[in-house]
Amino acid sequence: MKTIYFVRHGETDWNRLGRYQGIADIPLNELGLNQAKACGKAMKSIHIDRIISSDLNRAKVTADAINAYHNVPIKTDEGLREINFGEWETLSFEEIETGWPGMIGQMYRRPDKVKIPGGESFHDVQKRAWAALESFINENDDDETILVTCHGGTIRTLLCELLHLPIGYAWNFSQGNTGISRVFYYGMNMDDHNILNLLNDTKHIENL
Repeated sequence: MKTIYFVRHGETDWNRLGRYQGIADIPLNELGLNQAKACGKAMKSIHIDRIISSDLNRAKVTADAINAYHNVPIKTDEGLREINFGEWETLSFEEIETGWPGMIGQMYRRPDKVKIPGGESFHDVQKRAWAALESFINENDDDETILVTCHGGTIRTLLCELLHLPIGYAWNFSQGNTGISRVFYYGMNMDDHNILNLLNDTKHIENL
């Protein structure tokens, strides 16, 4: 069995402002940096064998903060980037609703049915993110603990894949900044029984 920890990156200014950042490489703000440090402290007693991170700065810096207590190799992979919001990048919910009436609401209600203008669908994200993570998992056959640092949308699609759930359930999983989730991984055959053991633990940032 492998244990896989997923951590969403810390807060950015665009998170705070409610702007869709997707693949834009927006750095952590001061609160986000403190969240990442607090997450590192919360995970310091967990044995971690390997780390894979999105190559976007906000995820990589979060990985570095956690890895300060572990000092293991970090692999970055663009396959773990956030969903490409295309023409919606930099815009707020209200601005998107004005430009594409009803479409962003549909994305939240039926993520399996919407492809973002000039960007990706949730199926697209799941396909590339799972390819990256599966390859990383299969680099080692031993029982081990893996840390994955990336993005809220990406983690949601990966949880659906790991739990054999349709992508339409993606928004059923909460993902706060530096939220910690844990999956016990046994394999991907339909008779394998991967277990979501922890979801979106953010106790470490409650006092920030």
